[in-house]
Amino acid sequence: QQTLRSMVTSSLRFGKSARVALLLLVGISLLASTAAIDAPGGKPSSKPKKQTLGNYAKLFLRPSKSEADIDAYAFVIPGKIGWAAKTSFYFGLWYFFNIFYNVANKKALNALNLPWMQSLACVGVGTPYIGLLWLLGIQAAPKLTSTQFNALAPSIACHSAGNVGGNIAFGSGALGFAHVLKSMEPAFTAIFSGVITGKWKSLYEYAALLPIMGGVAYASASELNFNMLQFVSAMVSNVGFSLRSVWSKEIMSWDRSVTKMDGPNTFRVLQVGSTLLTIPFVLAVEGWRALFPWTHPNWKAAIGKLDHAGQMITPAYLWSQIILSGLAFQLYYEASYLALDAVTPITYSVGNNIKRIVIVITSVIVFGQKMNTQSIIGSGIALGGVFAYSMISDYFANQAKIAASAKSGGKTLRKPAAATPPPPPPPV
Repeated sequence: QQTLRSMVTSSLRFGKSARVALLLLVGISLLASTAAIDAPGGKPSSKPKKQTLGNYAKLFLRPSKSEADIDAYAFVIPGKIGWAAKTSFYFGLWYFFNIFYNVANKKALNALNLPWMQSLACVGVGTPYIGLLWLLGIQAAPKLTSTQFNALAPSIACHSAGNVGGNIAFGSGALGFAHVLKSMEPAFTAIFSGVITGKWKSLYEYAALLPIMGGVAYASASELNFNMLQFVSAMVSNVGFSLRSVWSKEIMSWDRSVTKMDGPNTFRVLQVGSTLLTIPFVLAVEGWRALFPWTHPNWKAAIGKLDHAGQMITPAYLWSQIILSGLAFQLYYEASYLALDAVTPITYSVGNNIKRIVIVITSVIVFGQKMNTQSIIGSGIALGGVFAYSMISDYFANQAKIAASAKSGGKTLRKPAAATPPPPPPPV
C-alpha cells in the first residue's frame, strides 16, 4: 500500500511538471509566432548577405533587430528564421528563469515566512555573479562620479521597496492573485512619469488604464483569500518599481561610452545597491538571525514539515529554494534584456503579458491555488487592459517620432533614434 501511494504521488508530481513544461512550450510557441511577425523584412544594409554557421553560433547571445542569411554548408538558412530562433530562445530563457524564480521564491516564503530575508536573497545571491562579470572583464564595470552615485540613490531605494513589497505580497496570499495586483504597475508608471518629468500621455492611454484598475477591483472582490496585507504590499511594490523605471530612464540617458551604464549594467548596480540597503532593514524587522537563516527559529520550525506537494522540508530543501530563487531572479532579468534588445517594445509588451498569464496559471497548477469565475474574469480584464495600454502607448510613441522627424525634414520617418535607451523591463 505504501509503495502504491508513492507511485501515485510520483505520478502526480510528474503530471504537474509535464503540465508546467507544456504551458511553457505553448508560451514560447506564441512568442515565436509573434517574433516571426515582428521580423523585419528586406536585407539588412549593415550586415553581409551571408554569415557562417559558426559566426551565428558565436553571436547567438548578442541580440539584433535583423539577421543575415546563414550558410549551413549543405543549405542556406534564411535570416528571418535565424533571427526568430535567437529571439524565441531569449524569450524561452526569460520565461524559464521567471517560472523557476516564482516557484522557488514562493516555496521559500511558505516554508520560512521571512519575506525580508527572502528579499535580500533575491538581490544578494546574484552579486557574486555580477562581481565576476566586472572583475573578469566580461562586462565593463560602471564608471560613475560621486554626483552620479547620489543620483542613483532614489532608484536603489525604489528597487529595494519594490522587491520587498513584492515578496511580502507573494508570501501573504495566492501567488497568482499577487501577480494580478502587480499588473497595475503600468498605471502607476504612467502617472509618476507625468508628475516627475512633466510629460503627460494622451487621454486614450490613460483611458486604457481603467480596465486594468477595474479588472483588479472586480477580481479582488471575489478573491476568497483576499487580505489587506497582500493588497497594500503589492501596491507598495507597484509604486517602488514604477518610480524606479521613471528614474532609471534618466540614468540610462547618461553617456554610456563613459559610464558603461547600459540596461543590464543599470540593473546590476541597482541589485548591488539594494543588497547593501536591505541588510539593515532585515536586521531591524526580522533580527540578526535572519542574516544567518539556519539559526532562525522559523528555519528550525520548518524542518521536518511537508510542503504543498508533500515533500519533506530539509535544510537542503530550504537552501536550494533560497539560492535558486536569487539566481533565477538575476538571470530572468538578464534574459529579459536580451529579448528587449531583439524586438520592438510592442512585441516585448506582448511577451511580458503572456509571461504574466503563464505565471498565474503555473501558480494554480503547482500550488493548487484555485480561482473562481469572477476572479478569472477580473484577472483577464486586467491583463487585457495592460496589453491594450501597451498597444496604445506604442502607437502614440510612434506617431510622436514620425511627427518629430517630419518637422525636422528627416527622410526616415519611421526609424527610431538609435541613441534612445530602452526602458527597463518590468519586474516580476
